[in-house]
Amino acid sequence: MTKNTEIFVLNQDEVMAITGARHGNPHHILGMHACLADVYVNAFLPDAAEVYVVDEKDQTEYPMHVEYADGFFTVKIENRQPFAYLLKIVRKVWDADGEEADEVSLIKDAYSFSYSADLEKVMQVVNGEDDVESGFRIKELFGARKLNFDGTEGVAFCIQVPGCVRASVVGDFNNWDGRVNQMRKIEYTDLFELFIPYDINQTRYKFEVLYENGETDIFSDPYATAFEPVPGNASLFIELTYEWMDAAYMTERKKKNISMEPVNIYEVHMQTFKTDKDGERLSYQAFAKEIAAYVKSMKYNYIELMPIMEYSGEDTWGYDTTGIYAPTSRFGSPTDFMAMVDYLHAKGIGVILDMVPVMDIDCMTYWLEAYHLDGIRLDNKELIRSFRKVTGDRYADVMVDLTWNTTGVSKLTEYMKTAPDRRENFVDYVSSVTGFISEHQEVSALSHDQVAYGQGSFIEKMPGGYEDKYADLRIFYGLNMFLPGKKLMFMGQEIGMFGGFDGYHVIDWSVLEFEANKYLQKYVKDLNALYLAEPAFYEADKLPFVFAGEQEPHTVCFTRTDSKGSVCYVAANFGTSDQKSYVLQTGAPGTYKEIFSSDAAKYGGEGNNNRQQKVTKDGDIEIVLPALSITVFKKVK
Repeated sequence: MTKNTEIFVLNQDEVMAITGARHGNPHHILGMHACLADVYVNAFLPDAAEVYVVDEKDQTEYPMHVEYADGFFTVKIENRQPFAYLLKIVRKVWDADGEEADEVSLIKDAYSFSYSADLEKVMQVVNGEDDVESGFRIKELFGARKLNFDGTEGVAFCIQVPGCVRASVVGDFNNWDGRVNQMRKIEYTDLFELFIPYDINQTRYKFEVLYENGETDIFSDPYATAFEPVPGNASLFIELTYEWMDAAYMTERKKKNISMEPVNIYEVHMQTFKTDKDGERLSYQAFAKEIAAYVKSMKYNYIELMPIMEYSGEDTWGYDTTGIYAPTSRFGSPTDFMAMVDYLHAKGIGVILDMVPVMDIDCMTYWLEAYHLDGIRLDNKELIRSFRKVTGDRYADVMVDLTWNTTGVSKLTEYMKTAPDRRENFVDYVSSVTGFISEHQEVSALSHDQVAYGQGSFIEKMPGGYEDKYADLRIFYGLNMFLPGKKLMFMGQEIGMFGGFDGYHVIDWSVLEFEANKYLQKYVKDLNALYLAEPAFYEADKLPFVFAGEQEPHTVCFTRTDSKGSVCYVAANFGTSDQKSYVLQTGAPGTYKEIFSSDAAKYGGEGNNNRQQKVTKDGDIEIVLPALSITVFKKVK
């Protein structure tokens, strides 16, 4: 037999570094090592009573003995070259009768494997090329990845910790003992890796590190795809397997030019939308059924979820993310979240996720691919441009340009908050409202931002008495719908609930017992339906609209035109007196019909709207424009 030229020496200082959890390269001593004609096998198993090396080929067993420190097992196998082996571990346990018994397990040795990290990807990190534009994908290197390593199923771990002397994977599989699964530092880097050849699906884990200053720390995996239920914060390794059923939906989505499509979004904070019959928060799948039925009935075609990436505190509404790759465990597992999106797609409802806390393009693309999202909300226009530049047309069918028109909405809100007799001329004012028209798919968002932080709900913001508040709110919602921009409304605002958003109190759906609230909900439903039905309100969001008719101090009229030239005429009366002979200047002879009026009795109005068609030869039609109302006319022939 040709002797191996390698030499191995069992060094006591190295053993003590292992048992003291301060070794930066445990593979240097643990595992199998050739030494001339022999091999040594070393293992640190602090809870084992006996350990044997088992030849995988012929099942020969070689008993190991303790050397230098409790739990450190070693054996010299003479006249052998390195071979495939298992570790047979005998532990002392108590049986059902309270008697001591042997528990035997047969495992692969984590320290018998070479690097599980792709060293080319490691070099991309070292060279600063770890970005999407360079083809680097974070989840292909960092965190925990299921891996088949030379026929052995297991999980590869990799973490980057500057200033770290030793890093370990700790979890339920090793009694959270940082000595057991110490990671190997990749030379010339601050990256640590380890392949653990166990089935640890549904298992909790974290990383434990020792820094150069002697301090230790334990933290969850920032790249984890799941976490244990709160209030715990351990990472959870879950194999993400789900059979999607939305192929037809996804194919159809690719055919659409979203800039020419209606986008009417219902913004939701999952935790406070509804509870179950026992007052508990809804699961992802229970929520899917509730929200799908509601938004379909209300004629929204998208929902936007406030951040559901794993977060710590309830008072931050999801914006304090602790795990940006994981749907929060509060409502179920990642596959439950997939099933929720799948169900909504089956109902024709798109799903948008607020990802404002995330600045990592790689993370955004991960969510789009893993969870079939239809859009992500960002509020950083430079980040949006970077996303589009880096990803090209790969996500052309996904909405990422959904910045909110907060300035325009705030100004429109301020206008409507002003008492009617003090409102300025809307024509002079409206330029600041429409200034949001830009290169981006901006959203005229009646969002949670407008009703949080003690600001009160939209109905509370309106001036005047109870009836006037609802009349003004109908104008406000109508203007927001008919002016340019994609649309968004925060949950609960469509039913006129009093009290703003705080992230704790569930929507008070009992207000629908009152007529005013039922009328408003009906109004918003029909407003949504009109938006979906009339291309004029969504096809020309980037085009200027035209003022028409008599522009009195308390009235305004403007037009919206679709791609085929069909025109909708919108007129509003912000005053408290009816305009009984308001002249709407259409510029074209024909027959015109009022297709919508906020003053209709079915919405809680006075019912002074125009019921008869209007015929004109010179293009001017005389209409009734009720006090505190908004109306829409369209040419019918």
